[in-house]
Amino acid sequence: MQKKKKRRVPNYPRIILCALPLLVLIAVIIFVVRIAVWNRGKEYGTVDPDLVALDTKDNIILMPRTVLNPESFDGTSTVLVFGNDTYCDGLNKNESILDDLQSKLPDVQIINCCLPGTYISTATEEETSPEECPLDYFSMEWLALGIRFDDYSKHYRALDNLDSSKYDVQRYKEVLTTLENLDFNSVEVVMFCYDGHDYLNGNMPYAYNDNGVDIQTENSSTLIGALYTSVFLYNYMNPEVQYVFVSPAFCYATDENGKKISCAMYDTGYGNISENYKAARLIDSYFGVSYIDMYSGVLINEDNATAYLEKDGITPNKKGKEMITDRLFTLLEKRL
Repeated sequence: MQKKKKRRVPNYPRIILCALPLLVLIAVIIFVVRIAVWNRGKEYGTVDPDLVALDTKDNIILMPRTVLNPESFDGTSTVLVFGNDTYCDGLNKNESILDDLQSKLPDVQIINCCLPGTYISTATEEETSPEECPLDYFSMEWLALGIRFDDYSKHYRALDNLDSSKYDVQRYKEVLTTLENLDFNSVEVVMFCYDGHDYLNGNMPYAYNDNGVDIQTENSSTLIGALYTSVFLYNYMNPEVQYVFVSPAFCYATDENGKKISCAMYDTGYGNISENYKAARLIDSYFGVSYIDMYSGVLINEDNATAYLEKDGITPNKKGKEMITDRLFTLLEKRL
């Protein structure tokens, strides 16, 4: 009688041991391909988020122009922009970020009221005189107060006390003239485009009331307070206006030894830059304000920033401006 063959049992430990290097190799290939796809030709952070998942914290609630009231909307979106240095650079040569954005959005009228050297928040919580603290009168809230009450007398007093060797006084005069002639009822969108100078200056992002729980919403010496009071004033004049806050892009801070250090690492008093500007996102608890995350949305970081920033570590060069402009355009083109 023929002997029954003994069933061969696979040597599973040996199979696993042989297959393990292959699995690791496949995982490495997938990882490398993923990184290559992420970086390939994507020097601007303007790709379709469905194609490349940029880790942004955008919150775009700006209504598309198609849903605007046809009786009050004339077909051209009027966008009033407040900001500081990054959005002023190149303005006199028509080479600023907002100049480029305007050229890409022909059906939009951009009113550029950005002022170099200014901050979002005021230096002190209590109001000081234009002679004592002139720069405060060109902060976010005081510009809103000027529009609300159509009174720029304190702004002009402040202007007389600004150091012309540090500040572009002529530009400040131009903006005041623009605001004096502004019909705010024709404005559809107000944009706040400030760079990281508030963070670099150690300005307070927010403060708590005495109970230690509720945030002070009317303290204009904080970022959230300046945003809240400004939007409140604008809403009082025209409740149909929409708002966009554009966060700062990457910049360098300077440490105690005079060495440049990444804003993602350095605490200037209230955390690093992303911890600072978390405060801006709190505004949507009170008002419908769109948030554009420029910090994560353009591919400028500590590894490549020298290729996109000027020597001061914060002002974008031509390539850096293009990255910021293209991202703004991608997010706003279908809405403005």
